[in-house]
Amino acid sequence: MSAAENNVQRVRLMLEFLAHHPEGLPPTSGPEAFFPQVFSQVPEEGSESTQLKDGLSRGESNLMWSSVDLVKAGWLEKSGTGVWKATAPGVHALEDYPDAQGLVAEARNRYNAWSALTSRQKQEQLSTTIVAVDKNEEVVRQAALPFVERGLRAGDSVFSPGRPVWQSGSVDDLRSVFVDAPDPESGNFVDKLKVQMADVSDDARLLMAELVCWQLLPISPGTIGERAKTERVQALLGYMDHPVQIPAEIARAFKNGTFNPGPAMSNNLYGALVMIIQLLDSWLKQTDDEKEVLLGDAWAWRDFVNDLPGHSFPTQRNSLTYIVHPLRISSIVSEAHKLAIRDAFIGEVGEGSADVDRDLLAIILKLQQKAGGPVGFYAEPFAHEWKKQPQADVVPDPEPEPDTGLAVETRATLRRPFRAADATLAESLYIDADWLQKQLDLLERRGQIILYGPPGTGKTFVAMTLANHVAGDGEYTEIVQFHPSYTYEDFFQGYRPVTTEAGSLTYELKDGPLRRIVEQARKNPEFSYVLVIDEINRGNLAKIFGELYFLLEYRDRPIKLQYSRDGEDSFVMPANLFLIGTMNTSDRSIALLDTAMRRRFSFVELHPAKYPIDAVLARWLDRHGLGKEPADLLALANAQIGAADFRIGPSYLMPKDGLFQPGQLEDIWEYDILPLLTEHHYGERIDVEGTYGLEALRVRMKTSPPATADPAE
Repeated sequence: MSAAENNVQRVRLMLEFLAHHPEGLPPTSGPEAFFPQVFSQVPEEGSESTQLKDGLSRGESNLMWSSVDLVKAGWLEKSGTGVWKATAPGVHALEDYPDAQGLVAEARNRYNAWSALTSRQKQEQLSTTIVAVDKNEEVVRQAALPFVERGLRAGDSVFSPGRPVWQSGSVDDLRSVFVDAPDPESGNFVDKLKVQMADVSDDARLLMAELVCWQLLPISPGTIGERAKTERVQALLGYMDHPVQIPAEIARAFKNGTFNPGPAMSNNLYGALVMIIQLLDSWLKQTDDEKEVLLGDAWAWRDFVNDLPGHSFPTQRNSLTYIVHPLRISSIVSEAHKLAIRDAFIGEVGEGSADVDRDLLAIILKLQQKAGGPVGFYAEPFAHEWKKQPQADVVPDPEPEPDTGLAVETRATLRRPFRAADATLAESLYIDADWLQKQLDLLERRGQIILYGPPGTGKTFVAMTLANHVAGDGEYTEIVQFHPSYTYEDFFQGYRPVTTEAGSLTYELKDGPLRRIVEQARKNPEFSYVLVIDEINRGNLAKIFGELYFLLEYRDRPIKLQYSRDGEDSFVMPANLFLIGTMNTSDRSIALLDTAMRRRFSFVELHPAKYPIDAVLARWLDRHGLGKEPADLLALANAQIGAADFRIGPSYLMPKDGLFQPGQLEDIWEYDILPLLTEHHYGERIDVEGTYGLEALRVRMKTSPPATADPAE
């Protein structure tokens, strides 16, 4: 039989098997998995047994896809734990459609009916509610729901359900130590909170962490990134006697965002938290009926938020209004932008009113129906229309006036400076901290450097260690190695062949390591990211970098990429991404590098006879309690190598375990160092063993002082 015919038989067998196991069974994993029994009765034939990337065979994948029809038909249920169950209608369907082909055809018909219903529902949604602009906004909306349902409605903890922390006791604690108490004199916002909350309950500390999370949740990662949001909330949770974890769905939402808040919300977290605490305090004074009205009526909630005491702070008030009622209130938090957008598109609904939020809702619903989907006013074609309007009458949003002593943070969009080279970094590399600090300053100033020198000078190790130091963790670095066949498509982005579920071949645009780390850097502008390019000179640099050469020098200039789609935004290299290359000068001289590359990178030499590498081996030997003979032997050998670029670096004589086993030094010399020197002197009438052999060098060391670096070098 054909694969399609086999699949039809398996669909019926699957439903029959589940009908006999009303408790449900997993399809593919564990001893109770039923797929093996289904396939034992209808074995795979031909290409059905081909393994796909997800680990399933093509036959198993086809059955998985067919199960979707059964679910939409109401005949099959899939639980979040991976258990499948036949429903009562599914059991009856086996009787109503005894023929396998008829059963599958009816399931497909019901799937199509569901799709049509979904389409009608979508059209109704577009005409009645504000649809999320993209999946990022949808993720934020979903993550915000627990703050409404658990927090506001139930008074329960968002992070630790069952703990009644959104209630008067915790709010009173926060008001007394945060709103009404004098501000600590020094420290950033998070550090000051540690002092302010030292004497409150764990419930109050948990509530503060949740309120900070609520405030940060909708902010775009282009302003405050995932790492900064997570770091701030985790720091507050860390002040608890018994800390809890950030829920996974909320942690994932930190990668997304809905709006860029502007300087007021970015700079004044203290003022934002004061407003949110006041909101919660006022909320708890409402009756149950009044609370239901506020949660059910977007306009009543908006008026409630706008009536809160304190500075006008429109962006924060608009954010609080939106995050509770995103279906009726737009995600535009700037009052100036609201007015400009309303004025540009008011023709869609007629005349405007005194209520800009209601006007925007009407405009958005009309445009959604015309576009057949969501409307994003910060993307084309809509952005051009309202930004070209004369805005002389638009009054900029007022910023909160910082009161004396308030904890106003530095704007989060500024990248944090590199950490200074400390003793830990210096000890890990056996290099002075002053030299390391000089290179860190150079990298921070130029954006990209290349460490060059002969083999064995630790270029890659130094590059990776500096990268981890700058980024704070190896998770935020990438390393690639160039080679002659490496291309732009490998490095940045290109089309790659992929096999579809149906087994056909197609091409998809895949991101390379540079594009991947760029996306991380964009979403976390406060942090530094580093890409290490090992053996950078072995690749065809003009071919690999392409138009990216330009961006290395002009980080703030947008350009169109080689594979940019029509209408796609221009690409900008983020300023918080740094590049460290390594280059083996025994392969190729710096002078032979592409001129554009030499102009865009700063070059740092690592040479066995020059500072700081000349002292690395001696320091390593001393640290591990070993004699100085290896350092003396290496210095003597290097003194006899005429070409500086072919001298041997110390890393060959620095075993990872910090020990020289019996005979290990002799093996390193014979199998690692002498072959390099033999290749260097290929075609020359030089006795490599007699000149550089270990025994020859030892004899020479007994009759003369240890060799030193050539003073001319």
